[in-house]
Amino acid sequence: MTLTVPAPAARRSASPLASLTVLFAHPRRAGLAASVLPVVAFAVTTGVLLLVAAGAHMFYTDPRAADTPFGPLYGVFTTVALVLLAVPVATLGAASARLTARRRNDRLATLRLLGATTGDVTALTLIEATGLAAVGALLGVGLYGALTPLVGLVSFFGEPLGAAALWAGWIIVVTVVLAVVVIAAASAASSLRRVHLTPLGVRQRTDAAPRRGRALVWGTVALAAVVGLVFAAGTISELLGPMIGVGVLFLAFAGGMALLNVIGTAIVAARGRAIARTATSAARLIAGRELAAHAAQAWRRVSSLAMMAFIAVVGGAGACLVALASPGSADDESNAAMIQLLTDLRTGVLLTLVLGFLLLACSVGVTQAASVLEDRELLVGLHRLGMSDREVRRARRMTVMVPLRWAALGGAILGAVMSLPVVGIIVLTAPAALAVIAATLVAGFGIVWLSLWTSVPLLRAATRTP
Repeated sequence: MTLTVPAPAARRSASPLASLTVLFAHPRRAGLAASVLPVVAFAVTTGVLLLVAAGAHMFYTDPRAADTPFGPLYGVFTTVALVLLAVPVATLGAASARLTARRRNDRLATLRLLGATTGDVTALTLIEATGLAAVGALLGVGLYGALTPLVGLVSFFGEPLGAAALWAGWIIVVTVVLAVVVIAAASAASSLRRVHLTPLGVRQRTDAAPRRGRALVWGTVALAAVVGLVFAAGTISELLGPMIGVGVLFLAFAGGMALLNVIGTAIVAARGRAIARTATSAARLIAGRELAAHAAQAWRRVSSLAMMAFIAVVGGAGACLVALASPGSADDESNAAMIQLLTDLRTGVLLTLVLGFLLLACSVGVTQAASVLEDRELLVGLHRLGMSDREVRRARRMTVMVPLRWAALGGAILGAVMSLPVVGIIVLTAPAALAVIAATLVAGFGIVWLSLWTSVPLLRAATRTP
């Protein structure tokens, strides 16, 4: 009588996990675009973040800033720019992490229903997310290196910065790369909770759209309180000192933008329900239901423009101040330094807007392409029901342009209201300020419109594929 000795448990469990990992990473299984898109998004996120961090490091350490009477202000302004750009950078980073979350969760939920363990699902998720993030982050370091000589041509302190001044150092580079990978892994792991608990619900997509009426009311009340705090910043400075007043002002600006995101999401959801109720075409019905069901995602996709509109108001005020500061008034060193500071402030704002446009275009383009991949079954179904490609593109365009208009309007109004007690109504309504604001909004809408067209070939391929 012979006995068959079973294989060790570790070997039995390791082999299926390795096989599943290969299947998940295989381009023919996941689709080449599903792997390329998050890598591109992570690369742009890392490259821009390194560039902004290098600029902040430069203004704090460059001797040219220390030689000016307003040297400390350069550090303050670059910190503000870093905080402002953190919103579009975080938006793109979050879009990168969630880029294939819907599609990945569907596959993982199927594996759970077929008997895969929680450990297998978690391991597959972390391997895929960290792998894509690591590749994108390393490519982002290369992007940072390629952009550094170009940005080095920008003039500050009356002369070009130079590429050497924009080197952040290996500590900052490694920290940013690791942070991007860790954030991607954490975001992927957090999305697994529903897969672990309700894999059938994930597979059947039985999510209910949340109601956001209370968020709209309480967000508006809180935003009014924040605006009142901005108007009281002068009194706070007199009572507690200028540093406390500036800190309160910065906190109020950050709180205002955070509350604008809460209010904007609620407005988009309400607008989506209204569009769906009064729809006169299939495109409007689909767009309205999509906005109502996924208002937060729709707002995040374009929230960068709200921040850019906010920056444009501040930049427009700065451009107006530069125009008002006549070069003939530079009769002493102090006036010359002030004019140079205002000129550099205008340059910094324009550079911040350019980086913001890059992030906005990448965010909209990548998320639109990703949504085509994730909604392929719906798109194929609509195509088989006889819905034309033109109507499908119109519906998808509405899901972006409707929240985009609210984001631009909300950011501009919030920036004007919060800047009013600082610069005054005359500066805000000056032709130079209005020109910067108008140019920013026109460029933002144009870039988003072009980004939407980048997903058209992928949309056609998705509806034609059997």
